[in-house]
Amino acid sequence: MKPSKSLTMRKILLVLCLFLSCMLTLGAQAKIYTKKMKVADFTEKTLKVVLSGSEMTDAPFKADVAGHWKLSPYEFCNLQEFNELKTDDNYYFLFIAGKNDGLDHLEIVKGTKDPGEDLGKMLSVVSLPIRATGDRGIRYLTCLGAYLDIFQSFIVDAMSNDIVGYSGLSRKALNARAAKGSVFLLSESDLSGKPVDGELSVKMEQVNMRITGEDAVTDALLSGAASTIVSYCIRPVNEPKNKYCYTLLIGADDHKLYYCHKHYYVKDEDAGFTPSALKNLLWKIGR
Repeated sequence: MKPSKSLTMRKILLVLCLFLSCMLTLGAQAKIYTKKMKVADFTEKTLKVVLSGSEMTDAPFKADVAGHWKLSPYEFCNLQEFNELKTDDNYYFLFIAGKNDGLDHLEIVKGTKDPGEDLGKMLSVVSLPIRATGDRGIRYLTCLGAYLDIFQSFIVDAMSNDIVGYSGLSRKALNARAAKGSVFLLSESDLSGKPVDGELSVKMEQVNMRITGEDAVTDALLSGAASTIVSYCIRPVNEPKNKYCYTLLIGADDHKLYYCHKHYYVKDEDAGFTPSALKNLLWKIGR
């Protein structure tokens, strides 16, 4: 016995309704869990800048935030206030904190319900190593302003593009070719322990890539030297289980991130800009 036409139509309508219901549910879930949607309110919320309690480092941190942060309203807070407010998603938080890679990261996270003691459970908006854990030097302070500008540029893009939000700063970094025609200043302290031979030195000179002292690189960044790209390398000083270092190229005048590379190394001499990495950069700049 064949089913009636009305029964068949009801079944078809039921299937369509179930299909549409599933699609709407999936669409709603995608909106809930997409990073773009989670950070869409960034400019409307207050950024809490978490201070360490050390006047020596807090003073320049506060000065750089005041001079560079334009994307959202901000307030300064201490660690106790952070712990009290970190479950409130009406706030974003900016701080420097160590991770298990032996590096301290400058990071922005969003307030998250019940994160407990694990900051890793909070929604990370953007993060980038800024110094080695335990490093008592102050060079990282000279990079804070550039980092803040890099973060703001990244967040603006992440608010409208999920690919940017999930892929992170290393994928957002401009290709080194975009810096063609600039002067490249590489600090000796950012190079690996492997020697740069004569042939490589000649090729570097051809694209205005120079090896210089750390002070010259710092001065160029702080003065905003025109059409100048400076190096910065962050590597652990202790012995983490997995050793990674980050090598960056930052525009001294525009504070754009032209290069960001994370690489694993075993021997300490391989941490930093290696000759092979420099050759790769020369190829990208010159092609």
